[in-house]
Amino acid sequence: MKYIIRRIKETDPQRVLCLTSIGLDGEAVDQVTFTPKPEVIIHEGDLFATSEVHYREKNFLSEVLWVSAYRTALGRVVLSRALEKGKVKLSGPSTLSGLKELMKVAKKQGTDLFLLDGALSRRSSASPFLCEGVVLATGAALSLNFKEIIRKTLHHVRLMNLPIDPMANHIEKFDEGIWLIKKGVFEKLPYRTLLGDTSAILDHMKRGSKLYISGSLTEGFIKRLVERKLSEGTTLVVKDHTKIFLSPESMDLFLESGGRLMVLRSPNLLAVTFNPISPQGYVLNSGAVLTALKKALDVPVIDVMEGEKIGQRKTL
Repeated sequence: MKYIIRRIKETDPQRVLCLTSIGLDGEAVDQVTFTPKPEVIIHEGDLFATSEVHYREKNFLSEVLWVSAYRTALGRVVLSRALEKGKVKLSGPSTLSGLKELMKVAKKQGTDLFLLDGALSRRSSASPFLCEGVVLATGAALSLNFKEIIRKTLHHVRLMNLPIDPMANHIEKFDEGIWLIKKGVFEKLPYRTLLGDTSAILDHMKRGSKLYISGSLTEGFIKRLVERKLSEGTTLVVKDHTKIFLSPESMDLFLESGGRLMVLRSPNLLAVTFNPISPQGYVLNSGAVLTALKKALDVPVIDVMEGEKIGQRKTL
């Protein structure tokens, strides 16, 4: 996020940004890895949204524009305009509904570009039902093994590029739950998610079935589907890639056994960023990873640390 902000300010300093995070950003020490973390700098005139707790901790002048009616674990969310440059901790809404409300308010306050920083293992912020564009971040924090970084990154991009179901506009109107679609007939099954009785759900299916799942698509369901030889000709439809929790192996198993996987919406992947420095301070030789990713992807692949002084660190 700091890289994007810096580039925007270099090319178009008058552009009004609104910054927030679905997790916590700007703290001195990461709450997960307990390692140093980059500070978040707010520029004069830009907007930012953070919790009441972290809003009180800032040490620069700002104008409060809006305060949410709901509370997070750190209090209500405060949307403000910076009246001078300063450092801030960002801890915004943690739900999609909260983010959508914040984005709507920020737009009315003159925001030109809304930047939402995601969080480790929380994919919901990259949903095409929320964002117009996504930047996928990968690097040494994912793994210190070159092949593993490439494998996991390309798998995630493959999920983001899944085909859109021809009936997506119609299916989007369905209630939450699991729907069986047979010859143009839509039947809502008496199950809210796949985490209930998997066998009972599969009992409703035959080879060539089409199933819409509004919740998460899990490894366990895929394995049981294949074991019962129901995958051939079967189409599974989910809202978007953030609802799919499958390993590359499970996904290949389903597709190679004749299944199809589709979504209602696909994200607009703008770029993939690569950070060769792990939270523990190890630095990867990024050449091989960047070459492989650039060869496999048709979007820009950017080393965010290229040209930066990375100091005395442990290089792999």
